Amino acid sequence: MQDTLSVERGARGARNGYRLGGALWVVAGVVCAGLLVVVFVGENLLLQNPGLSAAVAAAALAALLTGGMLLARPSRAVVRWSTFLGLALLIVFGSVFVAALGGADPGPMLSSGLIIVFGVGGALVSYLAGRSGPSFQGS
Repeated sequence: MQDTLSVERGARGARNGYRLGGALWVVAGVVCAGLLVVVFVGENLLLQNPGLSAAVAAAALAALLTGGMLLARPSRAVVRWSTFLGLALLIVFGSVFVAALGGADPGPMLSSGLIIVFGVGGALVSYLAGRSGPSFQGS
């Protein structure tokens, strides 16, 4: 009886961890999409820094898709992708954050920091939920 309860509690905790991780990824995607629309498109900066514009657009798409997959159907592959994407966001937007530290404009530092916190947080929560929960069936 006790083993059954601990397995059910572990499955529920992992499921909630995937939901929280998915929600954090969705928030990271919304932050990226908002940054793209408000800053890059709204202030006509798309062509001034096309590399960063493309990185923000790709991060928005990847974060929203990852969050949606974690919310709908989490699997080992999705958790692995979440971890990989979290590391990529940390590298790309971490470099933008560090470059903005000495600048007079706090905007890039704030937006990069938000993307890093929500993206890496989603990856970390999903990874920990995958490690603490029961193994996936068929993945």
